Amino acid sequence: MHVHDAIIQFLDAQDVDTVFTLMAEDIMGLTSTIESEWAADIEVVEARHEQAAVAMADGYARASGDIGVAAIGRGPGIAQTGTAIATAREKGSKVLLVVPETPLSATSDVKSFQQQSYLDTMVGAVESVRDTGTLVPTFADVVRRLRHEGGPIAVQIPWDVIDATVELDDDWRAGPLGSPETTAAPTRCPPPETDVEAAVEAYLDSDATVPPVVLAGEGAVEADAREELVAVAERTGALLATTLQAQGYFADHPFGIGFVGTFGTNLANEFLARSEFVLAVGCSLNEHTTDDGRLVADATVVHVDSDPASIGRFTPVDVPVVGDAKATAAALRAKLDRRDIDFGDAFWTANRKRRIATTSPFDQRTFPEREGRVDPRDVIPKFDAHLPEDRLLVTDGGHFVNWVLDGMTIAHPDDYIWTIDFGAVGMGLPIGLGAATAVTDRTPVIVCGDAGFTMTLQELNTAARHGMSTVILVMNDDALGSEYQQLAARDGYTDAALVETPDIAAVAEGFGATGHTVTAPGDVDDIAPDLSSPEGLVVVDCKVNPDVKHRFYDSFHE
Repeated sequence: MHVHDAIIQFLDAQDVDTVFTLMAEDIMGLTSTIESEWAADIEVVEARHEQAAVAMADGYARASGDIGVAAIGRGPGIAQTGTAIATAREKGSKVLLVVPETPLSATSDVKSFQQQSYLDTMVGAVESVRDTGTLVPTFADVVRRLRHEGGPIAVQIPWDVIDATVELDDDWRAGPLGSPETTAAPTRCPPPETDVEAAVEAYLDSDATVPPVVLAGEGAVEADAREELVAVAERTGALLATTLQAQGYFADHPFGIGFVGTFGTNLANEFLARSEFVLAVGCSLNEHTTDDGRLVADATVVHVDSDPASIGRFTPVDVPVVGDAKATAAALRAKLDRRDIDFGDAFWTANRKRRIATTSPFDQRTFPEREGRVDPRDVIPKFDAHLPEDRLLVTDGGHFVNWVLDGMTIAHPDDYIWTIDFGAVGMGLPIGLGAATAVTDRTPVIVCGDAGFTMTLQELNTAARHGMSTVILVMNDDALGSEYQQLAARDGYTDAALVETPDIAAVAEGFGATGHTVTAPGDVDDIAPDLSSPEGLVVVDCKVNPDVKHRFYDSFHE
């Protein structure tokens, strides 16, 4: 067999069912063989750009929790993917990049560049297979690391090695590549008893006239600590908040106040800033979560994390607790029970419950109207009402995302994908489409701004060819919305950020999608059937008023 045949067998043995690519001469043996001989087991998604292929593999990995595979050509092919790789690296996505190198037999190569240095810089983890003897151990090690440690990881293989023949003994099937390797259950590291005692004492020493806050991050979600955290909150009367990455974790709880931080809701930030005691569990307390420390400036902060290096890394804390989120919350609960501490009635009141339930996430300021343009505060709730309840929400970056975070329902953190890990606009659409290939139980909903959407709109063709039933909302202000607002805040020349966008609905129709245009709130009601039960690809061009400013831009954010 050829080396590319062996790679396909490795992927199939690991239950990889999708490979993202843009065909190139040095990977065509791999991808064409999958399509001709393995189509019943592995789907090849041919993107229209290499960067999109890597982003799709990232989206697949995030949505599935398993390995996303991208096969990318050498030289200019892989060079095109830098932003997508950096985004996956910031997230730690389980992305496997299969990348050819210049043939070993070549004396020159028009596509040659400092590929090793590039991958070392962008990916960080790079392995090379220069001869067939290292093929099995390299892939076995890479799969193990991806499953247990995350990624991305790139495997470089010279073109002539990829197409070379190899004799493999069947004993590889008895090793780690021979069958899907399950991820072991995480070890629940309990916290030291002295740390638990110190946390409880810090709580008892705090001001008893304002409600404390339990702040859960992504680590709490991964540890499945919700039940224990709610029990701690019930004993202490704490309000339940999350970071942006964990939003939705307490969405159904009457004393869940939403997510905090620079993107956070007014209500959540108000309660956090007033609190005298904060139990932060499984979150980094970075500058975005704490608004550069301002939201916890007056609080006693207990910071719980399984990684001691993460505690106090961004924000000074009063009580560090090293331990698993679930185990630590359970230990705190047990300590409160043993000491018969119960102040829930003090803060879990009917009036506070009513305020949490009725407070609008949107501010009520007025802005100049524009003909044929909608206020995002008027349409986001309508989209939220008409879109399927069972949905996977994916957002790109830009001014618009603040309105989406305010007004779109996220029932659980697993139902939302944030794509701005590297701060790069334009990743939302391909990451969302990659996620769409992995989910079957929810309708993918991708929300972009017009600038980010036009960066990768060619991938509408990919989505249409592969029959993805996905709703794409384009919040179109004919501007670089974030820069427009920043220029306005600095009394700058805002026209410099205005960029006229073509007719998105017409463009979408040309790619094989169903296109709609929204210029008034009632237009959303008119297209409700396509939103609630999309058949194929649905793209909505929502013409929003660029002068409606989100509160995020009331202050400068670097």
